[in-house]
Amino acid sequence: MFTQENGKFYVRIEGRFESAHFLYQYFADGSDEPIHGHSWKVEVFLEGKTNIRPDGISYDFLTARNKLMELVHSIDHLLINDHPDFKGINPTSENVARWFYSGLKNEVKESEGKIRRIVIHEGPENLAFFEPET
Repeated sequence: MFTQENGKFYVRIEGRFESAHFLYQYFADGSDEPIHGHSWKVEVFLEGKTNIRPDGISYDFLTARNKLMELVHSIDHLLINDHPDFKGINPTSENVARWFYSGLKNEVKESEGKIRRIVIHEGPENLAFFEPET
């Protein structure tokens, strides 16, 4: 029976947003990168406290999804450099990934889950991901 197959379960949630950014001191001469925009995607890979419960759910991601959408809406259609959390911080894909982790970690922990990976897609071809140390 298929329910007897062994393995590790993860669930994934995602959000999308449109935002601009620029990187500070990006060029060799110390000048900033020009402002430009991206169609961003964030993917969050989650794991439950137990691998799988008797009801067949590994992690009920509704709580994390609601918090993810709150974070996405707070960064959508703006210059990320102007977001209060990014004042003086380079809004690289790596830092955006860590920002999402920071915003989600308590909510996920309270719902007995763990964030295993956050992937930030900066457009369709480039991505960075963050895996928190546990």
